[in-house]
Amino acid sequence: MGFLGFLAFPISFFVIDALWWRAADRRLQGLIHARLWRALLGVFMTTMMLYVLVILVGPRSFRGSQGPEPQVVHIIAYLWHFMGLPLGVAMMIVPALRGAARAAVTRMSDRTDPPVIDDARADRSRRAAMPSRRQIMAAGAIAIPPLAVCAASLGVTKTLYGRRLRSFDLCIPLLPPQLEGMRIAHVSDTHIGKFLHPSRLPAIADDINRLDADFVVFTGDLIDFSLEDLPAGINFLRSLKSRCGLAICEGNHDLMDDRGDFENQLRDQDLPLIIGGQLTLPYVSPSGQSFPVQFLGTPWNFTDEFMNDAVDVVAPLIQPDAFPILLAHHPHHFDAASLASIPLVLSGHTHGGQIMLNDHFGAGSLRFRYISGLYQRNASSLIVNNGIGNWFPLRVNAPAEIVHITLHGLGRPQLLK
Repeated sequence: MGFLGFLAFPISFFVIDALWWRAADRRLQGLIHARLWRALLGVFMTTMMLYVLVILVGPRSFRGSQGPEPQVVHIIAYLWHFMGLPLGVAMMIVPALRGAARAAVTRMSDRTDPPVIDDARADRSRRAAMPSRRQIMAAGAIAIPPLAVCAASLGVTKTLYGRRLRSFDLCIPLLPPQLEGMRIAHVSDTHIGKFLHPSRLPAIADDINRLDADFVVFTGDLIDFSLEDLPAGINFLRSLKSRCGLAICEGNHDLMDDRGDFENQLRDQDLPLIIGGQLTLPYVSPSGQSFPVQFLGTPWNFTDEFMNDAVDVVAPLIQPDAFPILLAHHPHHFDAASLASIPLVLSGHTHGGQIMLNDHFGAGSLRFRYISGLYQRNASSLIVNNGIGNWFPLRVNAPAEIVHITLHGLGRPQLLK
């Protein structure tokens, strides 16, 4: 998705914001203290629409981590536009449809029934100035989404800072004996930007370096959007330590601002970004044995067809005397990789499903075949990393993580921690 495709989201949000605000404001008329409620609604919606407007035409720094706005503004704006606004629209449409249906039934009844003199007409006239039950319910439906978003934002912040270490003792049936016990630190989806400030990166790097891994791999989405955060990302990658080397592939968020600039800056800094190619590094065991490990990297692809094509491009590069590992940001590359008998695929992108009811069902299961953790098919294994950072500030049953993998040959029991 290019920059124009990215802009489709804020443009749509701005239009829907304006339409919902207009409809909500009309429904608040007639309530007691209507001016106060309309003013509060106006403050909230003006803030949300200004947020979207600045994304469209404001300075690039607003889209990164260096803007002057507090993080809570980002949290509320994201929760509103991706969760609160759809809920608000739904809560407004459903009563409107019911009201239209009742009005149609009433009109039909008025045509067939004789007029009835209501002795309580005077009482209804006295109560006409009071808000009706329907008005009160409509006002409640309008208030619930913004209030829920603001309340949720108070608890969301703490989900942005936690992370776990997830370990896999992985059995690879055809693992060369020279690679027995080889350790990989798998890092993904830092999304440096609004929800992961560069000041947090040294602590994350320390956690990774304490693993003392043989290889460190990074499977995309170093930055969230703005290239202004890329220098911090480059410094982060340079700070990662391993015995035998580092390998990197790109993710979709890395390319949103300027794909060519992102790729060129990493190459100019001599960072091992692999795009439709390979990088062979020697693994040297503690006993001194050496064996080549070949890292294959695919460019970002967003359809299964393109992912299959990308694997078809790199599979012929596999050297018969090396152990291949495919780095692919999107885990659906695994389908083609397993057909090509690539023994290990490492991916990210899913954020563990982001919002999950359990390990298998939630928002992630609607989008991905492979959501989090280990998947195996034939002689191929896929590990999907939940990632460290966030493009969306809420995680449910999808904790941020650093993954540590230890490879074993056939005959060693496979343990998941």
